[in-house]
Amino acid sequence: MVYEIEFASVIRGHHVYKTEWSPKLGERLVCRKDERKEAKEHDEYAVGTFIQESSKLVGHVPIELSFLVFTFLRAHEDNQVVVEFTGSRKLENGLVIPGTFEAVTRSRRLGAKFCEELIKVKLLCAHMDISIKEMRSKPVQL
Repeated sequence: MVYEIEFASVIRGHHVYKTEWSPKLGERLVCRKDERKEAKEHDEYAVGTFIQESSKLVGHVPIELSFLVFTFLRAHEDNQVVVEFTGSRKLENGLVIPGTFEAVTRSRRLGAKFCEELIKVKLLCAHMDISIKEMRSKPVQL
């Protein structure tokens, strides 16, 4: 069984990558730690969004969510977070792209904790539009 937590937010930093990459509605990116020196200088928990096939960095998880996503990914090697683009780019503290994030884990406890912490971030960051769906379970697809 796997547990999925779905929430809507944005990908930040598109103003940096817009000449190299254009998002397509429904496109899915993989989230993982951004190991670049310049990313670590700005946010030690920086999580980049990468094109899966080429591993090309094309944006970042908002800093308000980066620690939560970083610790979720680090908690277990099978945990993963992907984001699917759901709308047009817009200006908001830089150029951002709206998307639906999906965090997946095999641990019910970890999934519940992630949901709980996500709600705390939503309450603390009233300036951000974060929509959270309830955690759901589904059979592992092999």
